[in-house]
Amino acid sequence: MLPENTLLRLVCLLFTAVTLAFAATNSTNTTADTFDILKAPVITKPGCPSQCGDLTVPYPFGIGLSSGCGIGEWFELNCSHAFDPPRAYIYDTNIQAFEISDNQMRISIVIARRCYDTTGADVLRNKASSNMSGTPYSYSELNKFFVIGCDDLALVFGDGSRDFTSGCITLCSSAEDIIGGYCSGIGCCQTSLPKGLQSYTAVLSSLNNHTNVSSFDPCSYAFVGEEARFDFRGASDMSDPNFSQRVKSTVRIVVDWAVGNLTCAGAQNSEDYACKANSECVDSDTGLGGYRCKCKDGYERNPYLDPGCTDINECADPNLHNCAKLCINAPGNFTCSCPHGEYGDGTIGGKGCIAYNSQFPITKVALGN
Repeated sequence: MLPENTLLRLVCLLFTAVTLAFAATNSTNTTADTFDILKAPVITKPGCPSQCGDLTVPYPFGIGLSSGCGIGEWFELNCSHAFDPPRAYIYDTNIQAFEISDNQMRISIVIARRCYDTTGADVLRNKASSNMSGTPYSYSELNKFFVIGCDDLALVFGDGSRDFTSGCITLCSSAEDIIGGYCSGIGCCQTSLPKGLQSYTAVLSSLNNHTNVSSFDPCSYAFVGEEARFDFRGASDMSDPNFSQRVKSTVRIVVDWAVGNLTCAGAQNSEDYACKANSECVDSDTGLGGYRCKCKDGYERNPYLDPGCTDINECADPNLHNCAKLCINAPGNFTCSCPHGEYGDGTIGGKGCIAYNSQFPITKVALGN
């Protein structure tokens, strides 16, 4: 049990931290996932594998340490065949990669856990921490810091690139108070993380060491994970001995990634500029520097690989154009036209194509003797 003066200081700190975190995170926008680099006919460097188990790995990432298949060592994935199916790990770490998109990666989570006996004594305690400082990765705003329990206060501290403290309190007096699907302070609470965070530590504390709730809530948990993928099930989560395993198998941490630490303006003048022909450079919005590449509108393929992005022939796919009659492909675009003898903008939903004589019908008159 926490001493009263210590508890008061923690609550005051928590209130201030949550207020600051709320203000900071509400002032930014979250970039949506796109998977264009996975749609290209060729997604890896020549001779490099594209698959590790269930994970598809596009360049600038690559499979194999020191293989030259990635753009740098932190983009290399170690494909471990000790598992079936094989698992991919970032460089030489134990961080498993599950999904790679144009701007993000989903990785394995770590969970802080603290359990008590009926007298309030600790019987199990472990913290959760992660450090990605010095890497191209930072934790996305798609994540939340979650705390599960009925007598708990948890703080999450960031350091390195972002000095940050936040947390939340979760309370309940009986299992009947807890409603699944809601994470608002009764059995479950959550708080936001700032963009650009690269390191954090989660610390769990209890108000009364669970002495009043041990019959239905012997343990508490804290973790960072993607908000959209965590399903709080209510009181059953409190007594589930496999709660940690379930969350680890279903919830991921989303990290933003970027190439290098230069902005587009600086990188475009460097010898190792990564964006190839017909692509655009996009500055990372994490505040840490770095950039990503994307094909220009109307182009496709992997923008990090030679020969760069190639023109999409929209006219070859009726789902990519809105032409009523004639579609004429152009670099990065297309135009609609009408055949000879018709006029209009040539588009479906627009004026379409109209025959010149359709609005002025000719009436034939036969003259008799």
